[in-house]
Amino acid sequence: MHIPETVKTYGIIALVIVLSFWFFSRFIDPTPPKKIVVASGSVSGDYYKYAHLYKEALAKEGITIEVLKTAGSLDNINLLMEGKADVAFIQSGLATDKSVDKITTLGSLYYEPLWVFSRNNRPSKKDIQNLEGNTLAVGVKGSGTNVLATRLLELNDIRDKVTLIEISGKEAVAALKDGRVDIAFFVARSESSYIQDLLHEPGIDLLSFHRAEGYTRLMPFLSKVQLSEGAISMAPNIPAGDKALLAPVAQLVSQKDFNGALKTLLVTAAMDVHGKADMFSTKGQFPTLDFSDFPVAEEAERYFKYGPNFLQRVLPFWLADMVGRMVVMLIPLLGIMLPLIKLASPTYRWRTRSKIYKWYKSLKKLEESTIEASVDVKELLSSLERIEVEVKKTQVPLSYADELYNLRLHIRMIKEQLKKSA
Repeated sequence: MHIPETVKTYGIIALVIVLSFWFFSRFIDPTPPKKIVVASGSVSGDYYKYAHLYKEALAKEGITIEVLKTAGSLDNINLLMEGKADVAFIQSGLATDKSVDKITTLGSLYYEPLWVFSRNNRPSKKDIQNLEGNTLAVGVKGSGTNVLATRLLELNDIRDKVTLIEISGKEAVAALKDGRVDIAFFVARSESSYIQDLLHEPGIDLLSFHRAEGYTRLMPFLSKVQLSEGAISMAPNIPAGDKALLAPVAQLVSQKDFNGALKTLLVTAAMDVHGKADMFSTKGQFPTLDFSDFPVAEEAERYFKYGPNFLQRVLPFWLADMVGRMVVMLIPLLGIMLPLIKLASPTYRWRTRSKIYKWYKSLKKLEESTIEASVDVKELLSSLERIEVEVKKTQVPLSYADELYNLRLHIRMIKEQLKKSA
């Protein structure tokens, strides 16, 4: 079966391009999964509420979020490390040498102050160092509240001088109100229902950290924030005076190898959800890459520096991701395709003419043999006739037919010379 030279030449080039396409496709990010597992916190906590806001935002882009109810930040870190969650909300100050190798930060979202409430017959108004002998609700085990409260107690050397009860949320509020605990620790936003409840509760006092600056020097993941007099409610003047609070930040983090396009999408959602002003921050102050415990994801760093790219601004998420991945692959692919396409025409001409020119070497040798005295003319004529038969079988495009007929004329000319010398 005769295969045209055009098919051979351009077929080889097409095969090289297809193989190059396959090779480069192995180095681009895979198609984003359509489901994300997010580790949040307790049902009554802020993390759980925000996880559902993200769920609503990403549903518009065709992404499903499964929200995991957890004990809190430590539990969330463990779920990420074990591969049971893709993304999580985590309180700052909890990173370890082991976790920083597997987790990246997508952004710090907001201040979440530490609130220390006490029954007003307890000496808690000056600092944590005055809590000796009290019973404390310090958050459930696995929560960021529990870790932070314990570290502060140890820093003041009173960890063994108090009784710790590991409860949180509404349970801790009820225990404080009915006297089962003297002091209760919470890490939450001021808008949280149980924080508002305690701020308005008669007989419950809020501790002000008069040594807040000192704590922030020793624990850099904490910031000093101020709850100004009357900021909660002006008419009853709540709080009755300025309160200095210590505040870690809430962070959005992900597994290090989590899909890059979804990291960018989550940062975009964070900008919409957390960009407003609140009690302790101004509009646009959050999200931020400040206060990060973990290495910052490249996608987050690029977004915070340059914002969304052109495709992300004008196209739906899935289309922007597909086009973006194709562009990344096409750049090196074009570096191969363009030279190959330029070589296609010269290669085609060379391969076609080589079918004709390969016989000239034999003809030249036969022609040179005719001047030798001992040459066998009949043998030369026989060789020449074999060449002529093969040349007649040669097929070339019409545009090269003149060169083929020139070859046949040359064969006839040499044949005539041989017959004359016979």
